[in-house]
Amino acid sequence: MKKINLLTGAFVLIAFLASGCAGTQYGKLRLPQKTDAVTIQTLQKNWQDYEVYYAGVHAAHPSAVMFDRRDDDKVIMTGRWFKAKNKELLDEVIDNLERQLPFAGYYPRLWKIIGPDGHLYGYMFTSWDHATMKAAGEKSLFVNDLPMPPYLAIGPGHDFRTP
Repeated sequence: MKKINLLTGAFVLIAFLASGCAGTQYGKLRLPQKTDAVTIQTLQKNWQDYEVYYAGVHAAHPSAVMFDRRDDDKVIMTGRWFKAKNKELLDEVIDNLERQLPFAGYYPRLWKIIGPDGHLYGYMFTSWDHATMKAAGEKSLFVNDLPMPPYLAIGPGHDFRTP
């Protein structure tokens, strides 16, 4: 009897956990292949072909810069990301990301943003190696905020209130 109750309980727990994950699809970050011609420099040069956002405490301490392609039917939705409205601001954010010292294996890299459908949504330049991205419709992906760069989030104390 105990064995049956234990198996029934285990089955119910597994079904509950599986139902919580069902229907929820997440995007992922993937490093570009060597054959990909996209670099942060080409994105920076062609910035007007993208909707450009940055995340972080402010432009002096960015966590990431994200490029949403305008030439496709895919949409990247953001929460507390800031829109990079001009080239000067974008250049400042990228420069500040590139000057971040490596910390515990974290250093700025360019990532492809891949949706749950396996299609390319855009690009993210960040020191983080992960981001939470959840499907928000058939062709929409919601990208959560990355509030702090790794050296502030997991590094030694730093007063990030001043640039």
